[in-house]
Amino acid sequence: MTQKEFEDRTRRLITAEDYHFVENLYIAAGNMDKDEFCKEMKAMCAYDGANDHIELRQCLKEVGRRVGGMDAELSFLKKAVKKEREELAEFLIGKASAYNDTDFYNKAVKLVGQKEVVTRKIKMGLPLWEEDVQYINANLK
Repeated sequence: MTQKEFEDRTRRLITAEDYHFVENLYIAAGNMDKDEFCKEMKAMCAYDGANDHIELRQCLKEVGRRVGGMDAELSFLKKAVKKEREELAEFLIGKASAYNDTDFYNKAVKLVGQKEVVTRKIKMGLPLWEEDVQYINANLK
């Protein structure tokens, strides 16, 4: 939801700084409907009738800050896990080729997918197996 959408739905103006916290709260609300979220935010926020502005209470700002921080940390952790999965898949691909072991190969496919496994085997200069060739043929048609 944009700041304009929020202002239209609440019929109140909000500063860009406060809207940043509202955005964090909205994302954290999950599948909550925009109209329902805006209705609840309008009820929870202070209202300055002189300038038609919503003012976030300090507790909402703090919650918004924390949610934003947690979101940034989650994003960092997702990237770290993705990198670990890719490194593990590459290790498994190497072992699968070295020992001609389909269990290692299948675990690598579960981690990163068939396309990524075939791509990595080509980049690593490893021989392609029959299932790799079948995958390539099926996806080039």
